Amino acid sequence: MHKLIRFYYQNRLKVWAIILAIIFVISIIQVMNNFASKKLEEQNEEYSQETTSKNVVSYDKESEAIISGDKVPSQYRKDFGELIDQFFTYCIEHQPQLAYNLLSKETKEVLYPTEQLFEDLYYSEKFEGDKQFSFNPWLIRGRLYIYQVKIFDNMLTTGKSDDTYYQDFVTICPEEGEYKLNINSLIGIKNINQEYNNDFLSIKVIKSNVFMDYENYTFDIKNKSEKTLKLDSGKDTDNVYLVDKGGIRYSALLYENAEEDLIINPNETKRINIKFSDAYQEGIVIKKIVFEDIVTNYEEYKDGEESKTEKFEIKF
Repeated sequence: MHKLIRFYYQNRLKVWAIILAIIFVISIIQVMNNFASKKLEEQNEEYSQETTSKNVVSYDKESEAIISGDKVPSQYRKDFGELIDQFFTYCIEHQPQLAYNLLSKETKEVLYPTEQLFEDLYYSEKFEGDKQFSFNPWLIRGRLYIYQVKIFDNMLTTGKSDDTYYQDFVTICPEEGEYKLNINSLIGIKNINQEYNNDFLSIKVIKSNVFMDYENYTFDIKNKSEKTLKLDSGKDTDNVYLVDKGGIRYSALLYENAEEDLIINPNETKRINIKFSDAYQEGIVIKKIVFEDIVTNYEEYKDGEESKTEKFEIKF
């Protein structure tokens, strides 16, 4: 004990210097930890400046459309905001069964006829781990309300501070006295049910599934002739197209169709879907669909012989 006391008095300056150095280092570490934690909180708050899941009290901040500049009427803000908030909260809290119940009939018909498909093709891909989300109106047109949703990692729990996120567009869908959601950029179904005929062909336009980036038309096509038809020769990539009221063309994405989809045997009726590359914009009105280069005798055509082609126009 005496040796320890003597050692202390002989080296007390060094001892205190070491103690103070240790206290200083610990203090620096604590300050840095506090700074890092505060920085993550600030980044998380800045990134999710559109109010996120559990903190929503008022949806006034989520009322002005980014594209059109219009505002969601005050009487709808709460209902729309709560619907979107509830759906994505169910998703990030890993309750896909409850989220599925908030989907519209249109979404279930076009994209996810079963809950399992919804889980496999939408939920599992986007909500693995700890997520957050934010939303704002994107476009308001009459009674059409489209919202942009961003889904991103929870920065506080994951430590990820990059700017990557998944973007979706959802549309409010009135349904039997309540509101449901169209998701995955589906805007809605446009029922058409109009039939057009000429001497060799009958085309009935059933409907169009309208998405943010394209439209998918459903046709019932009947070959009224005694020869095999092909709806497009394939010589050019833009022989099948939509035309809007301003004369702008939107080409069909026929590369997504198998070749046999476009071949119709004599007296056969075939249902086919064709996607067109018209990104959704306010004010676009489609006036006609054109099949520019229909092969009227496919058997001759595939054998390398010259075959007559015909043009078929569908005017709305």
